[in-house]
Amino acid sequence: MYECTRKKVKNVNIRVMPNGKIAVSAPSSVAFYRIEEILRTKQDVLVRAVDRALMREREKQFCYACDEGSRISFLGKDVTLRFSERGVSRMQGEEIILVLKKTSDAERRKEALKRFAEKTLRAYTLAEFERVYLPFVNAVPALKLRVMRARWGSCRPKTAVITLNTRLAFYPTEYIDYVIMHEMTHFLHADHSKAFWEALALRMPDWEQRRKALNATPMAEWI
Repeated sequence: MYECTRKKVKNVNIRVMPNGKIAVSAPSSVAFYRIEEILRTKQDVLVRAVDRALMREREKQFCYACDEGSRISFLGKDVTLRFSERGVSRMQGEEIILVLKKTSDAERRKEALKRFAEKTLRAYTLAEFERVYLPFVNAVPALKLRVMRARWGSCRPKTAVITLNTRLAFYPTEYIDYVIMHEMTHFLHADHSKAFWEALALRMPDWEQRRKALNATPMAEWI
């Protein structure tokens, strides 16, 4: 859906508002069917822009404190954060025990959680690469992880590199699997053409439900 305002402008202008709505300004001489044709040609770009806008709005509503006893979701499991100056960082039952010096330092606690998230997500993703990579490339893709505010992942087919948002570690594995399969499919189709979505649906029929569920969840800004 979009809102169209007729103005004294030369071109059709499209803007995604902070609330995710699409605002169009167009001269009165341009018919609505032509406006909708333009919107269809920009569908992929607009979908991503709307997702980013909604994500930013959701982020404003949540505050994340990486404290002793904080409850978080990690790979789809509800766990409690614990901090210790001895031992090895690990998941133990319904707890994540993070080992670091100066457990009273909030920044050190956050950095310890980031390291643990990277290590765990990397292990999980590489295992998934081994399982699904054969239909796409002749070698397992290289994996990069980094914290991103507006993207879940990206793919560079020419260099066989996939980059994932480290924050995916705080989501259920079915969401992570969707992002992995999405990026893998770019080895078949570099763009978001109709052929891309058909190839993705062939390998993951419920991809759309997974994407909607992922994007409907507030960005996990623990790190």
